[in-house]
Amino acid sequence: MIAVKKPNNSLLKGGENEVLTAILENSLYLQFAFTGCIALAILTLPLKDIISVGFYDISDFFVTGMIAFFITYGILVTNLITVSIWLFVGIFFVVMVAIMLMNILVILPFKSRAENSTITSIHELEGKEAKVSIPITLNGTGEVIVSTGFTRVNKMAKIYDNTDNITEIPKNENVLIMDVSNNILYVLPYTNSIKAIGKPTPTWNKKQKK
Repeated sequence: MIAVKKPNNSLLKGGENEVLTAILENSLYLQFAFTGCIALAILTLPLKDIISVGFYDISDFFVTGMIAFFITYGILVTNLITVSIWLFVGIFFVVMVAIMLMNILVILPFKSRAENSTITSIHELEGKEAKVSIPITLNGTGEVIVSTGFTRVNKMAKIYDNTDNITEIPKNENVLIMDVSNNILYVLPYTNSIKAIGKPTPTWNKKQKK
């Protein structure tokens, strides 16, 4: 029988090391690796909440690789120190820790404040006037335009529970925001008494009766 020689694991590992070393020692390969990490970081954005470990997710992994390859490329170009696998691993680890700290200390608190601000701001719309941009039916959802300072925002709206049996609010109707729930405005038709005061009809362009 012919003896089949098993591959030497050390040789396989050596081959992997040689490949990584070749990438680290060649500026063109480093640029390709850097570009590949950017592409993978973007493509894996939808998986951030699925593939994650604590404060570190799959996109962060490729961002870490991108930064590590960029720093290694800079060291290679400037020839400050000898580029090696262990140098790359060390840079990767430091960048990974830095990204985790940034997620914990900066991104998560900022995200939390932004969410709280959004919740607060939408509830501040209660009692404000708006104009219907998409008709609102009894069991359907329409849309209204609300003026807030110098900006105008579009929000989904429904008819607020009422005793007048209002079943539809047409487009361009003025409404009053009665309540806010689950990012939906509950409105009723509204006429501002001040705006409703009739203004004198101009007669300057009418012919006077003889």
